[in-house]
Amino acid sequence: MIYRLKKENLKKYIEWLIKNYEVWGPARVHGETVFKILENGDEFVDERTLLGPKEIIYPVNENIFSNDYTKERVVIGVRSCDLRAYAMLDDVFLGEYRDEKYEKRRKNTYFINFVCKEPCQYGFCTTFYGPRLKDHFYMQFTDLGEYYLVEAMDKKLINDLFETAENGDLELAENAEKEFYRKMESFNVENLYKKLDWNNPLWKEFSRRCISCGACNYACPTCFCFDVYDDGDERYREWDSCILSGFTKLAGNVNPRPTLDLRLRQRFLHKLKFHYENYGYYLCTGCGRCIEVCPVN
Repeated sequence: MIYRLKKENLKKYIEWLIKNYEVWGPARVHGETVFKILENGDEFVDERTLLGPKEIIYPVNENIFSNDYTKERVVIGVRSCDLRAYAMLDDVFLGEYRDEKYEKRRKNTYFINFVCKEPCQYGFCTTFYGPRLKDHFYMQFTDLGEYYLVEAMDKKLINDLFETAENGDLELAENAEKEFYRKMESFNVENLYKKLDWNNPLWKEFSRRCISCGACNYACPTCFCFDVYDDGDERYREWDSCILSGFTKLAGNVNPRPTLDLRLRQRFLHKLKFHYENYGYYLCTGCGRCIEVCPVN
């Protein structure tokens, strides 16, 4: 189903959503654009955030034993790279070993995707999925000037502010996507998983530059590794980074990846080789956040 929403009605629409749901979206906080719970339509900004909305479904830290209830939520202003990443996390958390907490949040959260109009500085999404999704979205907004083309899976979040789209609107959106591809170079990743060499000396070269801060892991929308620890009678799950030395430390102070070059190798091979061999796609959406947050370039 396709509709139009005039830009002048976006604020009204967000306030209608706020009356009916818990609504998250990008807003300016202390000079930074971050995802937060919106209190009114004026807070929303159509901007890409430095950190994506991964923690809305997969929190940085959570009590495993808690039986928290998640009411229906709407996340508006998500970018295609982040939303496609959730489809990847689904394969992990909703696969053979289902994560009930993740599953409950995922079912109760509706994502409204905003298609990027211009390439971002560090992104390379055209290498993988591009700025506009063909699937894995609930609602998708494409900026067509005075209005948004809205693609919707059903009518649950549609109200009387929406108009019926015209036949040529989809063609305009596709033309905008083609223009985006002309502006952003795509890299050839065909058979990349076969080309990554376990013994390549580049791993040691990279490790001499890396400071093992873990920022790339925490900013990545597809990273899902975590640690589990007890605090009194409670047990918590917390994001962890595969390039930190403690991630693979075992009892007796034994570490199968004692040096940084081995941990960096694991990070790249997991995303670009092992995950491909297990699931048939690279664990990357080309968002470029790992590049953007790296303090040593």
